[in-house]
Amino acid sequence: MKFLNLLLCSAALSAATVACDENLIGNSIIETDSHLIVDSAFTVSGESVENTRIKSRTISQLLGRLYAEEYGTLQSDIVTEFMPVSEIDTAGVTVNDIDSIKMHFLISMGSYTGDSITPMRVSVYRLNKNLTDNDLYSDFDPTGYYSKNDLLGSTTYTMTMLGQTDSLYTYNSSTGSYIYYRAVDIKLPIELGRSFFNEYITNPASYQDPELFNKFFPGVYATTSYGNGRVINIGGTQINLYYKKKTVNDEGNDTIINQVGQYYGVSPEIRTNNCIRLEPSENIKSLIAGGDVVVQAPTGYEAKINIPISKILDRYYELSESGQTVLNQVSFTVPAHEITNGKKIGVPPYLLFVKSNEKDDFFNNKKVTDGINYIYSEYNSSTETYTFYIREYVKQFIDNNKEANRDDETISLIPVDMTFETSSSSYYQTSTEQKVLTVTPMVSSPAMARIDIGKAKIIATFSKKDF
Repeated sequence: MKFLNLLLCSAALSAATVACDENLIGNSIIETDSHLIVDSAFTVSGESVENTRIKSRTISQLLGRLYAEEYGTLQSDIVTEFMPVSEIDTAGVTVNDIDSIKMHFLISMGSYTGDSITPMRVSVYRLNKNLTDNDLYSDFDPTGYYSKNDLLGSTTYTMTMLGQTDSLYTYNSSTGSYIYYRAVDIKLPIELGRSFFNEYITNPASYQDPELFNKFFPGVYATTSYGNGRVINIGGTQINLYYKKKTVNDEGNDTIINQVGQYYGVSPEIRTNNCIRLEPSENIKSLIAGGDVVVQAPTGYEAKINIPISKILDRYYELSESGQTVLNQVSFTVPAHEITNGKKIGVPPYLLFVKSNEKDDFFNNKKVTDGINYIYSEYNSSTETYTFYIREYVKQFIDNNKEANRDDETISLIPVDMTFETSSSSYYQTSTEQKVLTVTPMVSSPAMARIDIGKAKIIATFSKKDF
């Protein structure tokens, strides 16, 4: 009986040995040592690179002039087309009923940098030449696209609420709150409003196709003609027609009522551009000359970083030689500090992680972040850091059995503006999902930060099972 038991044990051991030789199934019955390995012995280097020409075609418009000793001198103007509505009100309305026409720049409360009470003057000119997609970069020069004789209107404004009688607001359904706006209004020639009305009557097709409408009205150039000390972020631009409308009541009596039509606006479908001129300060230039890495927007500087992807892959393959290894996480943390200044210019809210040789393609083709090759990080003001989770970026080299070359390790960190769509659902508990809608070079406001590249950290975490 003892001999039979010994024989059975020997057979079982033999079977287990064969299984281990052929595949990994037998690992479950062999003693293993599973553990986590955290490796932070990776060195990051970087430098500041000028980025004076960006794709600044966004519906977020920056207007004004600003000087800050620590930041530099910034001026931003606007060129834009307009998207018409498909139908306008003509019942009981004739061209002679058009009373006036106004352009409205809508600025959400607090969306400016600089002095709120400094009086500044904006002047709007009619374009005499159509914009093209090839034109629209931050260094666009509007000379030749307008004449100073074609001034449509101008106005002087501040950003205080003094004298503001109307409350402008929209409801944000994702946050359940109202967004309040300050409007800068510019009265335009009544002849322009009547020509808009006549165009609809005689050529309604131009209101169905923005390209046809923009042949009729190429758009406007808006510039700061007086004042210095503030730039505003315009969240919406529209042209309204004001007119009288004749109606007949039930008793057959005529009634004249005043109406307003919000018929023309700036939307993603049409061409619009921020014409930006930034001269960085000597303070910024001296920081960079001293070896600091600085990011500055709009235009200005971005960070060009060398990420040791090859070293991370070498560590993974080294661990894999002695056991089953999984790459759990790779975090890349960049300390970034505010540069003290007198205009309350802060750090960029978001930075984009993208291969330097792919950044132009990313913006030109209106791509969004995917968590693999294009990754964003939101600034953490508590820790004064940006953290990028780059596991998927590294893992693709492992999955494809590919080595990382110099282009794969040369990364740009670029200040960007982002828009999101937030959706919520609940079934016993509430979950919120945030989807990235747009990513564009940052033009919403001035921003700058000093990146402490010497303290940037890459931490790779591996799970390893030793056999």
